[in-house]
Order: sequence, then C-alpha cells, then structure tokens
Amino acid sequence: MNMSKLSRMPVNAFSFNSYLLGTAQCASALVLLAIPFAGFAQSTVQADAAVIALDQKNCEAATDALNKGMANNEPKSFYIAGQLFEYGICLKTDPAKSAAVYERAALLGDTEAARSLALLHARGAGVAQSYQEAGRWYAVMRGEKKGVETQSAESYAAPDAVAKTYTEAVSDFSEQRMTYPREAAVAGVTGKVRVRFDPRTGAASVVSSSDNAGLPMNHVGPNKHLFERALLAGYDDAVKTLPKPTIPATGDFTSEREVKFDRSPDSANDHGLQLLRR
Repeated sequence: MNMSKLSRMPVNAFSFNSYLLGTAQCASALVLLAIPFAGFAQSTVQADAAVIALDQKNCEAATDALNKGMANNEPKSFYIAGQLFEYGICLKTDPAKSAAVYERAALLGDTEAARSLALLHARGAGVAQSYQEAGRWYAVMRGEKKGVETQSAESYAAPDAVAKTYTEAVSDFSEQRMTYPREAAVAGVTGKVRVRFDPRTGAASVVSSSDNAGLPMNHVGPNKHLFERALLAGYDDAVKTLPKPTIPATGDFTSEREVKFDRSPDSANDHGLQLLRR
C-alpha cells in the first residue's frame, strides 16, 4: 500500500474498501439475526497494534493492522476505523462510513462504538438526525439488546425519552470535544469536575471540583479553573451543536455528571486520538 497516494485518492479506492463499504449490509444482517453480544472473541491484538502505529504517526502500519483486525471481526478495530473516518485521521473524513463501522463494532459488543454511533445520530452526522435512533444505540451501549430491535424503537421516541437522550448526548459530546488543559497535563495535574446540566435552559453549572492534591472547590488555584473552563466550554459547544428537542413541560430532566481529567500530555490536545483507549 502506497500511503503517499492516500491524499490524492478517493476513500472508496483505499484498501479499507473491502471491509468498510460492505458494513452497512453486514450490520443490517446482524440486526435481523439478533446475534447476542456474548460469545464474540474480544481480541484486540490488531487494534492495539494500530493504536501504537497511530501514536507513531505511521498510517500505513495502522491501516494494515485495522484491515487485519476487521477481517477477524475485532470489535475494537472497527471502532478505531470509525474514528479514523470521523476525525480524518489517516483517511479523508467521511461520517457515513464512520457510522457504518461504528455500527459493526457496536453490534460486536464494543460499547464505546455504540456511544460514538449514538452521538452521530444525535448530531445528524453521516446519518439522519434522530434522538430516537441515538436512544436505541445508547441502549446498546448499556447492554440492552432491545436497543437494536425495531419493534421497540417507539419507546425511544417518547418526549421524555428524547429529553433524556438529548441530555446524555450533550454530556457525552461535551466530554469528547473539550480540550484537556495542556498546562495541567504537562504539570502532571489531574482532577475531576461535577457539572449539573438543565436541558430546558441549556445551562451547565459546576457543582464541585478538585485536583489530585485534594484541593476543594473553593480553592483559588489555577488548576481547578483550567478544568472547569474546559468542561463548561465543552458543554457550551455541545448545546450549540446538537439540535434542541422539545422538552416536556413536566418532569425533572436535570442531571449531574462527574468528568475526570486524567489524560497524558501526549494525547491532551490530539483531536480524535484522545478518544482511543490505550
């Protein structure tokens, strides 16, 4: 494979073609057969090799490993391939192909792929925007096989279900899109921030925060503020990006979420690669 030609050739001419372009049909078959998640060999040999190659910025080795992993039905290889297409890492950005391989990985039992696919449906990236579909894939992420059964799809379309899915998507999107403060990463400082989100107003507020030194929320040092600003900026980005559904007038849909800041300096600002499980 001559990777020097990659930037000049269409994605559908790339060697991923034999595996990725057929995944939509494969995924549909898996849904109809209702194949259980248990029983799949959860090998990550090729996926692990691909992550190492990506860290070394070796696209050829990474894609070769992923092709082998996908040929062996490695869920994590499909998941990483989805990230390459979603974020334009080594491949041209293609949300539709990303959704197809995320679905394949999710149906093979990869929960992170199910989460990523739910977010694509919530955003309408590569697929039609639908909080109903997002809800179904969040159910798969939680291990509820009914999430992929069409006869149960209406349960994800109820207004209260849509509101909960929207809230979950905002939280996930904010966490994935925020940029880890490099100053904190270089200094080896980690921390956690708990945020309350109100889907009716779209407002996110800090409930508590601390760093690895155990400094409380009322500490005025710089690290806490770096973490808080990063997460709140992520929520602001999520609210601006995700379509807001109609929230029922009754019911409390406010939620809290604690986010841990513990990434390494090398992955602190690498968009997309920071999501890969090392």
